[in-house]
Amino acid sequence: MHSKKKVKILNLNKMNTLALAQTMLMILMPFTLYGQDLEGQWSGTLNVQGTELRLVLHVNGKKDQLKATLDSPDQNVRGIQVTSVDFNDPNLKFEIANLGVVYEGVMSDDSITGKWIQSGRSFPLVLLKD
Repeated sequence: MHSKKKVKILNLNKMNTLALAQTMLMILMPFTLYGQDLEGQWSGTLNVQGTELRLVLHVNGKKDQLKATLDSPDQNVRGIQVTSVDFNDPNLKFEIANLGVVYEGVMSDDSITGKWIQSGRSFPLVLLKD
C-alpha cells in the first residue's frame, strides 16, 4: 500500500509541473509573439570629450517599414533624416549616412544600450523611451 501512495504523489507532482509549465507558456506567449515596440520617442545624452549632447530619436512604423529622424536640441538641430533603421528584436542598428554615423544597440524594456560610432570613434549611448 505504501508504494501506491508514492505513485499518486509522483503523478500529482507531474501534473503540477505540467500545469505550471502551461501557465508560464501562456504568460510569456504574448511577449514572444509581439516582441518589443521600437516605435516612439527615445532620448539619451552623448558624451563626447566632456561635451554632453542630448539626442532625441523619433521612430515611426512597424518592423520592416521603420522610419526615423534625430534631433540634437543642444545644437538646435531637428529632423535629421535617419538613412536606415534595422530592428531585429532586440538588436537595433541605424545609420545617418551624410554624417557618417552608425548606432548599434540592444533593446531591453524601455531602454536601448549601445554605441554611437562616428569618424572611427565609438561612444556609449543609452536611449530611454519617453
